[in-house]
Order: sequence, then structure tokens, then C-alpha cells
Amino acid sequence: MNQLRILMMSPDEAARGVAVSALLQAGISARGCSTSLELFGLLNGGVYDVVVLDVGTLGEIGYALVARLRGASSLGIVVTGSNLSLDSRLRCLQSGADACLPEPQDPRELACILLSLARRLPAGLDEALGDTPANGQWELRDQGWTLAAPSGTTISLSANERLIVRSLLDVAGRAVGRSELGEELQVEGGTARASGSRSIDVIVSRLRRKAELAGVILPIRTVYGSGYLFADQ
Repeated sequence: MNQLRILMMSPDEAARGVAVSALLQAGISARGCSTSLELFGLLNGGVYDVVVLDVGTLGEIGYALVARLRGASSLGIVVTGSNLSLDSRLRCLQSGADACLPEPQDPRELACILLSLARRLPAGLDEALGDTPANGQWELRDQGWTLAAPSGTTISLSANERLIVRSLLDVAGRAVGRSELGEELQVEGGTARASGSRSIDVIVSRLRRKAELAGVILPIRTVYGSGYLFADQ
């Protein structure tokens, strides 16, 4: 599973530190800088998937910065900033930003936007992360929120689907009981409503349907009298 790599530019050192810490806690690799000069220096010397830009105090320079980043790479671009009017947000989006998040912001919302962006930009982020799993097997990406097939096809996962797939992949080839899967959902944050045997079956059924709609066959097999196993590893 590849870790999402974020570069954040903000002149506000305190706010930048809080945001970077929150992203790290969410399992996202994050690094901060304060100026565009530092930003391009880090981009030239490293590999990143998404840039988060605080353009609140940059004015016209902010739009030009977004446009330059968009024209030069397939990076995801998320814009933040205080006092961003509707017109300012629209100009950021028209300049090439993928999302615009006005301040004050909750770092948890930023983390969710970044993970969502990673799942939804196959021409950009998936290229950076690798369209096809290197080992030719099914694998989890984006902190477990995306399931990638050997063909490169990706499937976005809900919270409960993510936990079930992770549990099955961890012991691929071995059956995992419904009760064990239900306990995993409860321990890791799944709801009690989703922990019963019937609920597990419904989640797996929906997951198989997602895979079919994406054009792939999900190798999760039903084991009679037990539960499920991931058979493609």
C-alpha cells in the first residue's frame, strides 16, 4: 500500500504545523514550507502527490501559482486561505485547483478531501502512485480506502468495506469467520449494526457488485459454514 505524499505551503507556521501533524496522524505523509521558492525547491527534489496551498495573502500571485503547478505536473492541488470570497474560490478552481477549502478549516476535513482526491484522479495521482500493482496482485492503497486490481482497476471503499478487505487480505488464502469480521468492525470503528453475520454478507455483496461495475471479478470467496477468504494472493 502506498502512502499519500503531501506538500503544504503556508506562511502561518503555527497553522501549518497543526495541519501537518493532523495529516501525519491520519497516515498521510506531509511536509510543510512557507514560500513558493521553498515549494518548488522541494518539488524538484522529491516526489509528492498533492500540494496544499494557502493563498489567502497572495492575491493575483496565488492564481498564477496554481496555474503554474497545474501546467507543469499532474499533481493534485488543494487551495486554502482565509477571507476567500466566492469569486476568489472560483478563480482558484478555474486556474487549475482540484478543491478549495476556506478557513477556518478542520484538519480532519482536509485529510478527507486529500484521500478523496487521491481516489478520484486516475490520470494524475494514480500515475504517481503506480497504476498497476508492482507485484501483480490485489492491494490496498490510499491508507486502505482504495482496492487496486492486478489490471490497475481501482475500487473506492466505504469504511466497513475497507476493514473487511483489509482483514481478508492480511490472511489471504485463509477463511475468516463472520464473527471475527464483525469483531474487527467493532474494534476498528465499525458500527454494531454492521457487525452481525447478515450485515457482513450485505457488505460483501455490495463490494462484489462494485467490482462487477468496475469490470473486474473480486476474488472474495464464500466459505460454507465459516465466512470468507481472499483467494487471489
